Amino acid sequence: MFAELKNKELHLHGKAAELNAVARSIHKGRHGMSASFDLCSSTSLFSTLHTKCHGKLATIEIKELDIYITYSDSVKNHLYTYFSMPSGTQPGALFSLTHLSRDNPPLLADSSLELIIHVISSET
Repeated sequence: MFAELKNKELHLHGKAAELNAVARSIHKGRHGMSASFDLCSSTSLFSTLHTKCHGKLATIEIKELDIYITYSDSVKNHLYTYFSMPSGTQPGALFSLTHLSRDNPPLLADSSLELIIHVISSET
């Protein structure tokens, strides 16, 4: 998995299995729990993706070389679906979580980066 920052969008590139691991960590998260995922340092400016169940809405932010996705118990069951990839998900598929998403109630905090997920080949 690797990530790029383009303006206010975080582009996360990952194999379906890697994205499913992130989805599981969010789905199983309880208040105060966290998980960390190494990012490919040769392809990414960022070294680690952290998920943490804490706060009110979902927030995606960057601190130094790390990416933090924080979320509350109330939004985790919706948030994890953005990362959950069915086994037949084709490389090249794109999924986006933006402030303009029609989530009701809103999923992303106003201060959050937007997220674009790129599914890459499992042979990469």
